[in-house]
Amino acid sequence: MGGGAVGLLAAVYLASQGVRVLVLEAGPEQLDQSSQSIFHAAVSRGRKHSGLHQGRFRALGGTTNFWGGQLVRFDRTVFAARPWLGDAAWPINLEDIEPFYAECETLLGLPGELNDDRTVIRRLQTPSEHCDADLEYFFTRWLTEKNFRYRFARSLESNPNITVITDAPVTSLRMHSGKADVAAVTIGLGPKAVDVPARHVVLANGTVELVRLLLHQTTDGEAPPWAGNRWLGHGFMDHLEGTIASIVPLDKKLFRNLFDNVFLQGMKLQPRLKISEQRQLRDELLGAAIHVKFEAQEHVQNAKIFLAGLLKGRLSNPKKITSEIWAAARLGVPMAWHYLVNQRIWSPMNGNIQLRVMLEQVPLADSTIKLSEALDKYGMRVAELTWAVSGEVEVRTIQAAAALAKQYFESRGIAQVTIPDQVLAGGPELLASFVDTFHHMGGARMGTSESNGVVDPIGRVFGCNNLYVMGAAVFPASGFANPTFTAMALALRTAEVIRQQVQQ
Repeated sequence: MGGGAVGLLAAVYLASQGVRVLVLEAGPEQLDQSSQSIFHAAVSRGRKHSGLHQGRFRALGGTTNFWGGQLVRFDRTVFAARPWLGDAAWPINLEDIEPFYAECETLLGLPGELNDDRTVIRRLQTPSEHCDADLEYFFTRWLTEKNFRYRFARSLESNPNITVITDAPVTSLRMHSGKADVAAVTIGLGPKAVDVPARHVVLANGTVELVRLLLHQTTDGEAPPWAGNRWLGHGFMDHLEGTIASIVPLDKKLFRNLFDNVFLQGMKLQPRLKISEQRQLRDELLGAAIHVKFEAQEHVQNAKIFLAGLLKGRLSNPKKITSEIWAAARLGVPMAWHYLVNQRIWSPMNGNIQLRVMLEQVPLADSTIKLSEALDKYGMRVAELTWAVSGEVEVRTIQAAAALAKQYFESRGIAQVTIPDQVLAGGPELLASFVDTFHHMGGARMGTSESNGVVDPIGRVFGCNNLYVMGAAVFPASGFANPTFTAMALALRTAEVIRQQVQQ
């Protein structure tokens, strides 16, 4: 269930290994407004969470229809027990999924020579000023073809082992009588409902929706075997993001060589800084990464819009054509020269430049996905999200990131850094200014047993023999990184277990 990043990748992998796969996508082949109505009906409680309504897409390709395609590995520390995160520890380690990161890179066409930061740093002859014990310099990688519906179009069309059905919303699971097995999934409602039997059932339909389905009663109107799991629907997480400083470059050449986006072999690489694992462990901080945000001036924005219009074959307003061409030329010439000479993407420096930080949150049992009393058009109870953030460790991490960034930029003569009073003061006002990032995680966390998780270390739901969860819902803790890459790697790990079972 689910034809997004995780579901399509796992399906393509299994099909390539000779396993027959049926992909059920609740939405249409191409996104339309009517398909989003179920997401709009979801209820948000507690801390404001914009991504509940804006960050989910019900169509083939899922959120890959609109994401940036950013790939970031988890650090080793994410998988370790960290007392300041409570009992949120993974039952696996980095080595368990490392081979599947590599498999993902192969399936996604990531150039092999670009998957290691040290190699890229040597290739670009990055200035030695990047080195620091507390803030580690690294790159995030951005896919060229981001939409998986197009990226895997050939496999979806030509591989006889894959069948994709769109407009197929799964409303409940039918259990085998007297067995801890899912016999079939039920599509639709009432007289038009259809049961689809399967040997193995995988939920890959996004954190909120798959938790909603697990919380729902079975097709026969009974509580499922896993209904009593105390972690089901609990431990929901998202990344927090906000501004920690404004900066003024002192050495513009050095600044550009360090923080302009890189463009190599058709792929964008974005330089960032992250709090080192050593510093996290010493000061009991959360994972956090800092990036430079350029606030472009209005004429630059207009030039970009104009250029995009030309590429799409649209004509501009004739009255503004001269000024727009001039603005485009002023932007395009230095961009082109900078790229050709330095293989970097030029960023304007005549506007405000900010330092933004993205950090993980402490997982909380009272951050929940539940079922409201309202029903959607398929008779399923609507999801109700209560997003909770503890605050103390998050604020301490934000302040540490700002202080470390100031020391990093100013001690090297790269830039002058001004930290806002709100960041220096800390407290609830600072935390309130940080927003969610549409990175939905938790709610069906991985554990060693039913006492500390919803799924086991291979993603199988406790209390059921043939039901698996693929996606960021299984994360017990998150680190700072965009969750998609790790969710896909874990999905391939689970898919390989399923392949072995099918082909025994």
